[in-house]
Amino acid sequence: MPKFTDFKCWILILIISVNEGLIEGRMNMKAVNKAIIKIIKVGHVETIDCYDIYRQPSLNHPLLCNHTIQMRPTLNPKGTKADISGTLELTQTWHKCGSCPEGTIPIRRKGKNYNPTILRKHHYARLSPFKTLVTSKSNNTIDNYNLHEYAVIGVLGNFLGAQAKINIWTPFTEAHEMSISQIWVFSGEDKDLNTVEAGWHVYKDMYGDDQTRFFIYWTMDGYRSGCYNLLCDGFVQTTSNISLGCNFTEVSTFNGDQKDATFSIQKDQSSGNWWVKLQGISVGYYPSALFKELSRTATKVEWGGEIVNLKNKGQHTSTQMGSSHFPSEGGLKTSSYFNWVQVFDENNMIKDPENVRKIATNPNCYNLKIDK
Repeated sequence: MPKFTDFKCWILILIISVNEGLIEGRMNMKAVNKAIIKIIKVGHVETIDCYDIYRQPSLNHPLLCNHTIQMRPTLNPKGTKADISGTLELTQTWHKCGSCPEGTIPIRRKGKNYNPTILRKHHYARLSPFKTLVTSKSNNTIDNYNLHEYAVIGVLGNFLGAQAKINIWTPFTEAHEMSISQIWVFSGEDKDLNTVEAGWHVYKDMYGDDQTRFFIYWTMDGYRSGCYNLLCDGFVQTTSNISLGCNFTEVSTFNGDQKDATFSIQKDQSSGNWWVKLQGISVGYYPSALFKELSRTATKVEWGGEIVNLKNKGQHTSTQMGSSHFPSEGGLKTSSYFNWVQVFDENNMIKDPENVRKIATNPNCYNLKIDK
């Protein structure tokens, strides 16, 4: 397990000037200085800026002009089970150095390890797992999308969201590749595809290390645009306790303690906003104004793992998915798992998914088993 004790903390309040790796190109320096209430520096590893919630960068999105922030979801889903929060103690490294005041949100500065040139160079078109399956069956290849490999389950219908309890690992990833465990909610097709996604990933090109981090993702146009976390405007954050893109301080151990967390994506019936929750904490939401297809309901939901394989034809990456062990090797203490896999139906009832489809694009390397 990573150690997080070898660092010093600095806290700066009432900022006069800020210049290291800020949100790029979306606020002028004068506006940034007014927006940041406090800075928390975790040694030379990480910097957290506590932004005034009403001056957070995402509110600069042209579709969010005069947007009124929804501070919390209006209704809980019907049929919610008793507390299904995971075993994870929800702490991030920066918590050891301080906290953001009420009325602010923590935004992780990209810092020195963030290299947009490398990200652009190794950018790869994303594709939903169901679309990958259809393409590979029809052409016996995955065309331009052969970079992605999946082991997921999915359902079709009309949904207001989904949730699952996912255990957390630190899979090995090769250079410029990534490994993800997540939930997808979709609506639309091709260039009109809308998605909201949440889970954990290991992504060295984005963060400069191999730590396991909480992430969200969205697109309104079939992955032609969109972004992780707060790297572009869109997601409106409401919690002062969780920073997107920051690491988990606990992970599972092989044949040992399992650390899992409940991830949830749910549409608020009153506002239409798509809320993301982690361990029952409402992190924030994607406003309904961002979407055309997801302005109504999601028509597909998926749960599972994804990796990127950049090896040439005839070779295969050693990048791992989940725990890197198949379900047949020992079950819940050795494999990545998704527990309490559920959907929110059109009536906001929480239910077990029906008519589940399984997708494993390369079952010799990455596979899954469904236990009921």
